[in-house]
Amino acid sequence: PQPGNYSCLCVDGFVGYNCTIDLCSSSPCKNGGTCEPQPGGYSCSCAPGFIGNNCENEKKNCFTDLCSPSSCEHGGTCVPQPGGYSCSCAPGFIGNNCENDLCSPNPCENGGTCVPQPGDYSCSCVDGFVGYNCTIDLCSLSPCENGGTCVPQPGDYSCLCVDGFVEFNCTIDLCSPSPCENGGTCVPQPGDYSCSCAPGFVGYNCTIGRCPCENGGTCEPQPGGYNCSCADGFVGYNCTIDLCSPNPCENGGTCVPQPGDYSCLCVDGFVGYNCTIDLCSSIPCKNGGTCVPQPGGYSCLCVDGFVEYNCTIGPCFTDLCSPNPCENGGTCVPQPGEYSCSCVDGFVGYKCTIDLCSPNPCENGGTCVPQPGDYSCSCADGYSGSICEIDLCSPNPCENSGTCVPQPGDYSCSCADGYSGSICEIDIDYCVLIPCLNGGTCTDGVNSFTCACAAGYNGDICDKDIDDCVSNPCMNGGTCTDGVNQFTCNCDDGYTGDICQNDLCSPNPCENGGTCVPQSGNYSCSCVDGFFGENCAMDLCSPNPCEKGGSCSPVVDGYECICTPGHTGKLCEIDIDDCVSNPCMNGGTCTDGVNQFTCNCDDGYTGDICQ
Repeated sequence: PQPGNYSCLCVDGFVGYNCTIDLCSSSPCKNGGTCEPQPGGYSCSCAPGFIGNNCENEKKNCFTDLCSPSSCEHGGTCVPQPGGYSCSCAPGFIGNNCENDLCSPNPCENGGTCVPQPGDYSCSCVDGFVGYNCTIDLCSLSPCENGGTCVPQPGDYSCLCVDGFVEFNCTIDLCSPSPCENGGTCVPQPGDYSCSCAPGFVGYNCTIGRCPCENGGTCEPQPGGYNCSCADGFVGYNCTIDLCSPNPCENGGTCVPQPGDYSCLCVDGFVGYNCTIDLCSSIPCKNGGTCVPQPGGYSCLCVDGFVEYNCTIGPCFTDLCSPNPCENGGTCVPQPGEYSCSCVDGFVGYKCTIDLCSPNPCENGGTCVPQPGDYSCSCADGYSGSICEIDLCSPNPCENSGTCVPQPGDYSCSCADGYSGSICEIDIDYCVLIPCLNGGTCTDGVNSFTCACAAGYNGDICDKDIDDCVSNPCMNGGTCTDGVNQFTCNCDDGYTGDICQNDLCSPNPCENGGTCVPQSGNYSCSCVDGFFGENCAMDLCSPNPCEKGGSCSPVVDGYECICTPGHTGKLCEIDIDDCVSNPCMNGGTCTDGVNQFTCNCDDGYTGDICQ
């Protein structure tokens, strides 16, 4: 196992990512040589008379240049070695003579393209496929749940979720469990949901309970909230203000509830919006007349000899309207034995002497507006009531630290960050849009959210891929390439392993005094004189190639034979002919021996050479 992957430790003679390449299957050893599996390679045991990595060279009495012609195939470079040679293969080729093309046949499946690499290959996969040989179809197992559609992406996939489902594999059903409270029905939406609330409930998740309107008010649901239609005499956001309690009508007047207001039913002799005006208090009856309270007015009981409404006319006076007795622009209207005054707006009383707007009855900066026989109040923003006595922002109706903003005849709420709704009662769910990327999990807060990121990512919304190379995990000069929650190391020559921890030259694998030379993902051995082959394991002098008792002596690029007396040749295979110089005299016959000869003399001659 490897971090986020795996590797295969192959048996001798097999290579490739999944050990699929049998190096001996193609019979690389020529001229009757036998292929012998080795760790990560093979060697050839050559038939007598042949040498070379693949037994391709005929053994001769004198050594030739084993790199001419080159035995390295597919563009490989022949590198002379003591007693042999090695091949530096082009990318994508391996083998002693670079005879194995790792991209032929193409190992990359599912339309992947084989890309040669030094001593290896990689696969460039089509969208939706991964794995060393593009064997893994990310969409084949239908990773997208709940009816989602798998969409291939470069080296990955994405899910197109059906309404109401979110997250990387459409695993989160926004309606299960249902977020809608109080009997509301969850309705799936693209990447979201909405709630169809039961009657009497409102709010994003139907969290605002059954009608909060008090004192007989009727709840009218609104998008994201509600309004209260209050009963007569009640006002305020939830109909909490009773305009008749305490009784605003003075001097024994009765408070009568009206839609959004009230009126006062005054006792006889009192008038004004709150029955504040006592018509008899100013002693309107002159000349000793007595003021008698009447419904909405008064009358005067005059002493003998005086008439007119206020007993102002003495005996013999005939034209009661001349001069005009009505004040403040009022019009005198003759009556039988009497007169009345038709007052302009805002004035009342028998002679229109009472100015209903002076002093100003409207509170909190309200403006008094004269009306026929009455007045009304035009209230400043944020105030209501008949005389503007109700401050709609006191107490503050806005929840969660919202600020009450006065409006004409009403108010609005300026909500603190993170809240919404008519009275700031709704905590905004910042996780509704799933702002966390790359599989992160969102947790909602007040005017905030936090993301718990999947392994390999960080950042406020999990948008940053953690650099797994920042700690320089690759040893021995290896180059680190970052991935998602993993990394890969491109090792320097002579090193292997997940983090380049394996030094192929330590301990020295080259035998018999050979020097280890690092290669890309491998090594080669520079052998001392007389040794060759993989790891310099082959001794040219063992077994002794020299015949007839000759001694084998290593030399540069091979060996030489030191022959015993009487023999010569590369391998001492030639018995020197001691008779070649015709040493026997006087017609004697020479017979050759080993480093000697004998003479068979003619008749009459003797001596070693018949002399």
